[in-house]
Amino acid sequence: MHVKALSALLEAPRHGFVDLPRESSESTVCFIIDPVRQPDAMSRLYRVGEPVVDAQSLFLKTAFAEIAADGPLWITAPWGSRLAAEAAKLCEENFSGIAITTADSDKALAHARWLLRANDGSGGQSLLSYHKPSLWAALAYTAGDNSHQLFGPWQHVYSPAPVHFGRNKGPWLSWRAVSEVEWLGDTSVFSLPPSAANVQEHLGWIYWADEHHADYGEPSDEHLPNLVANLNVLVAHNIYEGRHLLKLGSITNGPLLETQPQAMAILQSREESFIKVQQLQQLTTSVA
Repeated sequence: MHVKALSALLEAPRHGFVDLPRESSESTVCFIIDPVRQPDAMSRLYRVGEPVVDAQSLFLKTAFAEIAADGPLWITAPWGSRLAAEAAKLCEENFSGIAITTADSDKALAHARWLLRANDGSGGQSLLSYHKPSLWAALAYTAGDNSHQLFGPWQHVYSPAPVHFGRNKGPWLSWRAVSEVEWLGDTSVFSLPPSAANVQEHLGWIYWADEHHADYGEPSDEHLPNLVANLNVLVAHNIYEGRHLLKLGSITNGPLLETQPQAMAILQSREESFIKVQQLQQLTTSVA
């Protein structure tokens, strides 16, 4: 499934924000912005000089209200306004959020809050950070006939596209429900599609490599299968911190690590992660 999702993501049409498809001029556009990635989001929006129609924490009035101050921001803005343009920039930068169109902003917000908690397949429930572009893409690709529950009253969802990967150029992807089933209102809890986690892991690496494109030697689309496979191997052998992964850009964007006996011997050793990183760096230098 992740291979199909990757191909679909790379071949998907891209749009500038003002050119995104929407139902009508009467639609409202809402944004979910991650303040961790955009800590000055509200100050930037206020500096636009237009009234912020609706700005609040997405976690308010939910099971996550205690951490509302650190949670995503919900912003509503008129189409075509400077406020909407600035909110779109905030989402694009650092892949910090998504945008939504709806005919009813109150229902859209209620659905956004309902979607935060999901049955995760383990018998429990987890916080669903669907405002992350890679996770939204994974959910949209795997929801299938249940996409009406994923989208609810949302007409379109727009998410930032990878900058350096993909057949088409443009900063935004557009999503609509593929299910023909009518949405009749939110049920008890959203259930995570069984393959969503694996697809998100794969697509998450694409966005990671896109953000750190230069560190990985400016890979092309053709390099992605090996690059993702190698990143997964590194994580499987306890190398998962971003600062460590970035130090291994040259060896990661290359032949499969699993075909390199010397590299695998280092990875399979009992050394601390930072020692493995140093040894892999030395191996790369000696080979070069």
